[in-house]
Amino acid sequence: MGQAKNLLQQIQRGKIAPVYLLHGEETYLIEDTLSEMIKLLAPKNVRDFNLDVFSDPAVSATDILSMANTYPVMAERRIVVVRDPAFLGSKKKANPADVFHESRELHRSGNLARSASLLARSLDLDPVDFAEGGTAFKRAVAAFKKSSGNALSPDDLEFLENTAGSLTMEINVGSASSVTSDVDQLLEYLSDGPAPTTVLIFTVSSTLNSNGKVVKAISQAGTVANFGQFRPSRYVNRDPMYQMVMDRLRECQKTIAPDAFSELQKKTGNNMRQIFDELDKLVTFVGERQRIEKSDVEGLVSRTSFDRGFDLTNAIGRKSLPLALANLKSILEKGERSLSIHGMLTRQIRLLLQAKLMLENGDLKPETTQMSSELIAKLPESAKLNLLKQHPYPLRLTLQQAKNFSVQELTRAMKRLLEADIQLKSSRLTPELVMEMLVIDLINT
Repeated sequence: MGQAKNLLQQIQRGKIAPVYLLHGEETYLIEDTLSEMIKLLAPKNVRDFNLDVFSDPAVSATDILSMANTYPVMAERRIVVVRDPAFLGSKKKANPADVFHESRELHRSGNLARSASLLARSLDLDPVDFAEGGTAFKRAVAAFKKSSGNALSPDDLEFLENTAGSLTMEINVGSASSVTSDVDQLLEYLSDGPAPTTVLIFTVSSTLNSNGKVVKAISQAGTVANFGQFRPSRYVNRDPMYQMVMDRLRECQKTIAPDAFSELQKKTGNNMRQIFDELDKLVTFVGERQRIEKSDVEGLVSRTSFDRGFDLTNAIGRKSLPLALANLKSILEKGERSLSIHGMLTRQIRLLLQAKLMLENGDLKPETTQMSSELIAKLPESAKLNLLKQHPYPLRLTLQQAKNFSVQELTRAMKRLLEADIQLKSSRLTPELVMEMLVIDLINT
């Protein structure tokens, strides 16, 4: 929250860096900050001519830097945004329909070689096969139409029928560059001095290593902002998410009761995007009333898969077999995938094992809700897998439930989860039966 505010204030004061890197798990905050940056850096009347966005993870540094070195049109600067590039370590996979639409935009602008490259990627065709056209190309187009469904407009379909074939002549078969050469090109661009008329913005939806050579080079040439997941506070008034919610509500001249905010956190799993989506609904729901109450959240915000998953893991932690099986049945009836449920259970058993080991070592007490940074650093960096980075309520609950298990029982439970994972992916047993047997074994372990 503070990083975003400071970054935007710097831009408002005219202190504009030539390159930015926004990375971290709080993707909602990254996107919100990026949107505000674009508004400040690119006046609306010239934005169409001076804003370029690369959304394909496989984009090459050559294409990025070619655009970064292009002069702006009737404006002080050009803005080049690069989302989750693979050469910065992103594992995000692009939506083929999004890649296709980017290909169409490039075709309209006359960049035929790049358009052809993206079209081949959206069709999942090797550049050589794409260049040959023929049967393989036609089959790929037919498969793409079928899989993309409603994502394609009549104009898109017309493009595929009458124009796409001509791009097979435009693709550069040997143009694909390796990750190593991409990184080297970017480092050379940064060390030589980025183009003064361009602001290059990278966004990565995961936390990058601050000691990585690219991150270090960007921090020396520009600005790096890490939007890590917010750690909930035991006290609502000190919770960073609560502060963000209050800031947003202040714009609407509204407030939220502390217990209402806690209920909202619980129902959304403290997911920032879900919190703000539900907040918009709540503001409309309360009308002219100034304060959002807990009853508003309970009545309007529906139970999510997080709620139902919490009920299941809570029942297992209490070793209540009837309640666990009832919750499992409810989740499956709602359409939740067995592998997703398995992931929830694996995460909770890992947290219980962490709790049990730390309690036995004397590092923690059951009533503990605040820990030192040194203790937190002993556990996995990921907020989802680190017991001590959980919201105070589930943290306290996990510490209390750890007494229901021994270390040996939790170790056996981890082995049983591995067996179930293999069964879900290769066994002839139904996923429902595998999950039911797993829940029974976890409680009777």
